[in-house]
Amino acid sequence: MQIIKRYILTIHDLFTLTDGGICGAESEVAILNGGVEVDRVILSGKCQSKGGFSRSYYGKPGLTAELVSGPGRIQLQAEQGDR
Repeated sequence: MQIIKRYILTIHDLFTLTDGGICGAESEVAILNGGVEVDRVILSGKCQSKGGFSRSYYGKPGLTAELVSGPGRIQLQAEQGDR
């Protein structure tokens, strides 16, 4: 039986500044297993909220994430419990 973990992927400060003001943007996030990329997630839109924008991600235990391109800060946090 393979264990699948639920992660919460959160991005903060997903926007760009232009002469016209604040605009939406696109960022790419690499999902890593032991430093090897196993998936890539594209997040697009505009998020300035203090809590950021979060979405679920499912995968094997021990995954990490890295911002590959675009603006923002990311966090990948494992939820408690297995599936």
